[in-house]
Amino acid sequence: MTLTMWLNGDCPKSNCVEAPLIAGFEKANPKIKIKLVSQPISSYFQALKSASVTHRGPDIANMWPGGYMTPFLRYMANLNDFVPKSDIKQSTSTKYYAVNNDVAKAVYAVPTGDQWYVGFYNKKLLADNGISAPPQTWDELSADCKTLKSKGVLPIVNGAEYGASTMGPLPEFSYIASTLSPADWSGLYKGTVKYSDPRLQSQLQKWADLYKAGCLNKDAFNFPDPESKFEAGKAAMFLASGSWEVGNLTTKMGSNVGLLVPPYSPTPQHTLVETAGSAYAVMNYSKHEAEAGKFAAYILSDAGQKIIAKFGLPPTRPGFKTTNPLMNQLSAMSADPATQLYPMFDNYTQPGVTNALTSKLPQALVGQVPVSQALGAVDAAFAALPSSQKNVNVNLARK
Repeated sequence: MTLTMWLNGDCPKSNCVEAPLIAGFEKANPKIKIKLVSQPISSYFQALKSASVTHRGPDIANMWPGGYMTPFLRYMANLNDFVPKSDIKQSTSTKYYAVNNDVAKAVYAVPTGDQWYVGFYNKKLLADNGISAPPQTWDELSADCKTLKSKGVLPIVNGAEYGASTMGPLPEFSYIASTLSPADWSGLYKGTVKYSDPRLQSQLQKWADLYKAGCLNKDAFNFPDPESKFEAGKAAMFLASGSWEVGNLTTKMGSNVGLLVPPYSPTPQHTLVETAGSAYAVMNYSKHEAEAGKFAAYILSDAGQKIIAKFGLPPTRPGFKTTNPLMNQLSAMSADPATQLYPMFDNYTQPGVTNALTSKLPQALVGQVPVSQALGAVDAAFAALPSSQKNVNVNLARK
């Protein structure tokens, strides 16, 4: 028997935990084979929706949480029927694939790991220029920027990645927006809090002031490869990133790379943006639902978690440490009671709002439009949504 599994994007050996997971599963279940099919990132969810409507999609589908998952709820099996409840309960991120974070009712996908929005810094560049620790506040970031500029070092690099035409603002906006309480953050999704709220305007203006002060590369709006510039030691900090870059940066920079939570806060930063990483759902129209369910169970099993840890990703069940110290550091930060956890903001925004954020925030950063105008455009995008998309209830009660 052969199951078909769709992957959102390619499966390069260095960044594809699916390959060893499938190999381990097939060894444990020799009568079941899995054919991994890579789908283009740009059209993945639309292709999956079209295939699901006709019940001609895969047996197992790569899934993302929040607004990405919502359109597929009617097509996904409840994995409580296949995965041991003890494994689901132990998994820290499976809640993101349950409606309202309630895994007891229904779980629609199981994640292959945790994921964080986080920045990085070059330890040697900071130390060589008299900076003993990475910044934790806006003021410290501004002071470090002045110090590095005076020594001829680019403080922060930003730009367009992964084929995009402009820089991606969403990782940093999650930290900019963390000035709001979890309740107010939820209000942004429902429209009870405006994106042009003075607190967000103040935060975004501080972000734009960094560019005005020369803390970022002049071509940050569309510089094509900021990560390579950071890897080469040509910039001290790279803030618009996430844990998916940990493996590559560790390989290229070794112990010289450190984690830096974007210090977009007037007081020392204790926020961390975390959401479940990529996950896999069993489609309820599959003719082999039970067999596909076995693969979902394998991901959260001891054997599956060991494979994920060995690959260098952070397993979602406790007791399985990765081989990468930065990943283990992120896991420890998440578990620290002093850390305020928020989800990745854009995982829950409506598509129209996400598009507005993606297009307007880079313009605000480089001074093409005022901050008030950029956020006003996001409010307008929300106002233009159909009423059915405005009733978004996101449970942020995590810590």
